[in-house]
Amino acid sequence: MAKIITIAHQKGGVGKSTLALNLAYRFSKEVTTGLTDTDPQGSTMQLKDIVEGIDIIKYEGMKHLKAEPYKVIFIDTPPYLTENMIPIFLESDFVLIPTKAGVPDIMAIRATIELVKEAQRKKPELKAGIVLNMVKPRASITEQARKQLENYDMPILAEIRDRVVFNNTFLSGGISTGTDQQAIQELEHLTTQILNLL
Repeated sequence: MAKIITIAHQKGGVGKSTLALNLAYRFSKEVTTGLTDTDPQGSTMQLKDIVEGIDIIKYEGMKHLKAEPYKVIFIDTPPYLTENMIPIFLESDFVLIPTKAGVPDIMAIRATIELVKEAQRKKPELKAGIVLNMVKPRASITEQARKQLENYDMPILAEIRDRVVFNNTFLSGGISTGTDQQAIQELEHLTTQILNLL
């Protein structure tokens, strides 16, 4: 049965889809990997006939998804919270919450974390973590954001810098196939942390 890794944050523009695709590419180097999007209008599904190396799966509910023949399936979620999020979290093995280091993003993350913690009360083995995504270099707000996030009592994982290369490799096998060694290291670090928590 597939390990389900869900990427969620109620706010748009935090890089969920780009992160989901790059992580799916990275995991596909080791195991069979699928990627789906619970938002019917989501950008991930539009990549179905474009990407290579990972399968883009139509989302038809968690029961159907768990029957798919993959070792790992990433779920990209919409930029808003729905009543369907708790059932998705309860069927997941890991929830990754990406956030930018801006004040609106840190404020908006609270509702997502509360839903994850509600799911964890029902399913204690559910793991979760926050990743600071699209981090600006030398921005003092990043350290302030990290201190704020520590109040949520949830693991804070790797920082992913705001790099053009993330968008440039969107359709060419992901960061791992590029030449930006720092970007590759950041993604590797995040991958290792997720695997350690799983």
